[in-house]
Amino acid sequence: MKNTLKLIVIVCTLFSLNSFSQESFPKNWEGKYNGELELFGVDSIKMKLKVKLDIFQKTDSVYQWKMTYIFRGKEDIRDYELIVVDKKKGIYKIDEKNSIVINSYLKSNIFTSFFEVSKSFIISTYTKVNNTIEFEIISGDGKNPVISGNSNVNNEDIPEVKSYFVNGRQKAILKKN
Repeated sequence: MKNTLKLIVIVCTLFSLNSFSQESFPKNWEGKYNGELELFGVDSIKMKLKVKLDIFQKTDSVYQWKMTYIFRGKEDIRDYELIVVDKKKGIYKIDEKNSIVINSYLKSNIFTSFFEVSKSFIISTYTKVNNTIEFEIISGDGKNPVISGNSNVNNEDIPEVKSYFVNGRQKAILKKN
């Protein structure tokens, strides 16, 4: 009985922490962040560039989500908007303000987008850890998947699985100013 009560307390605590995270995002992420974006090759860093992320509330359901990439002294500014769709379910949109709107989700304090553009798959994640945000992008070439499965093994139907070549990985640790 004591173990059952402990388990119930632990589960309730975890649900309440996740609920707090859902309810406090994006408000508790507000601020100016700076860091260095590393673009990885096979076994080394191919390139580094400065990056900034500014998150500020504009209205009750819209936040500025502004990424600035600085390469060779030139700024590439992506002044997007984060739109709250359903905070309790962790559903958001990133509006690039150029007709592109990307669905995004907050799950376990990780803000994630998964989309396809020009036959490439992109997964982008932002994870808040204290006064930093860990930003990562993984890209995959969607043109030539390796296909396996789609068979019957030991009387079990195995579904078709497509795997894709990962052709890019980027990571930055952004520190709050």
